[in-house]
Parts: sequence; structure tokens; C-alpha cells
Amino acid sequence: MRNEKILIVDDDPSICRLIWKSLQSTGLLIYQSNSIEKTLDIMNRISFDLFLVDVALDFENDGYRLAQLIREQLPLTPIIFISGRKSENDIITGLESGADYYITKPFSPKILRAQVLSILDRMNALTKKKLKKKETLLVKGDFVFDHSQYQLKKNGQPVNLSSKEIELMLFFMENPKQVLTKEQIYTNVWTAGELDENLIMVYINYLRKKIETDPKDPHYLKTVWGKGYTFIPDGKES
Repeated sequence: MRNEKILIVDDDPSICRLIWKSLQSTGLLIYQSNSIEKTLDIMNRISFDLFLVDVALDFENDGYRLAQLIREQLPLTPIIFISGRKSENDIITGLESGADYYITKPFSPKILRAQVLSILDRMNALTKKKLKKKETLLVKGDFVFDHSQYQLKKNGQPVNLSSKEIELMLFFMENPKQVLTKEQIYTNVWTAGELDENLIMVYINYLRKKIETDPKDPHYLKTVWGKGYTFIPDGKES
């Protein structure tokens, strides 16, 4: 049985009940909230391992605002958006506001359950890996990742990344100068579900905006057309 704590933030009682029923057998400790104010109050008292957030709470875009507030306090804790909005722009806005995943309504309770458990397993594995790792620093070219601080630096300057961006960057740093296919990236970073090439492209663009001098002319994270991507640690092609 598990004992992680998750917070459901949705002002629709029927959705909250559906999520609770899908997760109750896992042993997860499930809390509920229906507003930004209540969520922030609960967060002052309880540490959560994952958030399930509806985009539309009291107002149309409250969920986006809440995700940003959570990210300010907990930059690495996973956030899943659950929303009735299904357009590409809505999904991109949700991811850019700080969410790691975006699930549209109506959703399968079984798939949601599998997604939640997969994310928690991934975070637990990363935590254990961080604790067991003898060398705290991973140094690759212009980049250093400090496992003890869970912090990336480029040329000595901190680079602020979300939890999913860190997972993606670590995968590239652990496999430098290799051509990594989209299938390899998705399997190692997202682990669950069918290959989502658009999701990979979104996060590649996020990383480029944060590590490249000119994201439109990347020197570190390069596209290998028809194959995938490769990471050049010093930004210099051989």
C-alpha cells in the first residue's frame, strides 16, 4: 500500500468523487479543495506529492493561476490538469503554466489511476536515485547538474526547470552526443501511455528557451531530422 498525499482541486463534486473512487484502493491519502484560497491554506499545513487541478474553478482560468502559485512554492511536485478544454492551444497553455500532464474530460478512471501511479513511481525512483548516487554532480560540457540540490547550472548560472524538464534534461545529459529517437525519449521520460510526439516537441522547445542563447538556432539541443534529437554538451559540433 502507498502513503503518498495527493490534492484534488475541482469545484465539481461529481468529478472529485469519480477521482476518489478510482484511487481509493491504492492507499494514497487523498485531499480535496475547490478554490485557490483553500488550496493555499491546505498547502501551508500539508506536504503533497502530486496535484490534480481543474482549469476552471470559480473563474475561467483559475487553474492556470493556481498552477503558477504551486510552482513558485513547489517547483518539482507534479501537477496534472484535468480539463474539459481539448484544443491544442488550451493544452499548451496548461503545460506552459506549470503542469506536467494534461488530461481532458471525460476521462477513463482506470487510465487516470495508471497515470497517477506512474508519475508517483517515477518521482520515487528519481528520489531514490538521487539519494543513492555517490557522485552528486553530473558534469557535461557547459552544464552541471547537482543531484543534492536538484539544480541545473549552465556556465555556473542556475537554470530553473520544472520537474519534467529536469527529467528530460537529465536523460540528454546521461546520453550526450547520441541520436535519441522520440520513442526512446518518451519511454524514458514519460514512461506511460502511447507515444505523444507533440508533447515531446513542446518540452524540447521549453528546454531550448531556457538553455539556448537563441532557441531558434539551437547549439546544445539539436534536431536530427527524421530520427530524433541529440545533445551537444559544449554546443560545438565536431
